[in-house]
Amino acid sequence: MTTASAETASSSARLQGPIAKLARLKTQCTGAVFDKHVFAEVGLFVVTGAFRPSTIEPWLRAWSAFAQSSLSARRVNAFNPVALNEEPPDELKAICRNKTLLDIAEQIFGPNIALYNFRLVVKDQYSRGPVFRHQDIPYHTGHMNRASFFVPLSKANRQNGGMTYFPGTHKFGYLGDAGELLDDILPGEWPSLTPDLVPGDLAIMDSALWHESGSFIEGEDRVLVDIHLQPASDPSSEEVLRGEFCGEYRIPPALRGKVFKRSRVTRLVELQAEVDRLKSECRPKPAAAERS
Repeated sequence: MTTASAETASSSARLQGPIAKLARLKTQCTGAVFDKHVFAEVGLFVVTGAFRPSTIEPWLRAWSAFAQSSLSARRVNAFNPVALNEEPPDELKAICRNKTLLDIAEQIFGPNIALYNFRLVVKDQYSRGPVFRHQDIPYHTGHMNRASFFVPLSKANRQNGGMTYFPGTHKFGYLGDAGELLDDILPGEWPSLTPDLVPGDLAIMDSALWHESGSFIEGEDRVLVDIHLQPASDPSSEEVLRGEFCGEYRIPPALRGKVFKRSRVTRLVELQAEVDRLKSECRPKPAAAERS
């Protein structure tokens, strides 16, 4: 094969999967009762009305108070603007211990369940843009058996930057690196799903599932609690939420991302700092003001 034909074959290559089956299962991954078998195949399940109004009302009040008191001028992470850096209040962090949520998690992970990470991801005045297509696993430490439990504290839909998921893509596993995935690496007929979420719903996503979000167009700020749960045997577990820790190895949270003496990430940080320094040195100096 010539170089030109090899490049053509490479550029036209697509990942392969059971598209017809996934299109059928896409219609079954939303409902009032969690289906662990559909979740295992799709990598996503939306439980509608998972939480009672009496349960979510205190969460909404806590979010409103937190947003007014701490987020009017929040510290924006340039590499991930939708993720809040500010420490959420205890009333919101307690969501990860909700019985309904953990009952569903137990169907996935078994009786011993641990927290990997708790955060809020928002589309507000500081983060209106899209988030590129990616999977979360490459950014994590520990094993790959992990899922995000998204608890909406606002409406979340296509208009206000809601998330789009690509069913079945978690089956490809870890892809060898972290970053933005190719737009055309999946066949054009591969199904996607952008659910309309409201407070009270719960979206569960396998952490290897491909997902993205579009730009905020209109509506209220999109606010999602993102709770990463995993088996309590995982060495990266931060806190056991149900059952007991059942592993022999531990990676303390303070050591996440800090076990390498040299890595691709540290090298990129060094190179970026060098680029910034060279740009600063090459920038024209402002002319001295003339004396009158």
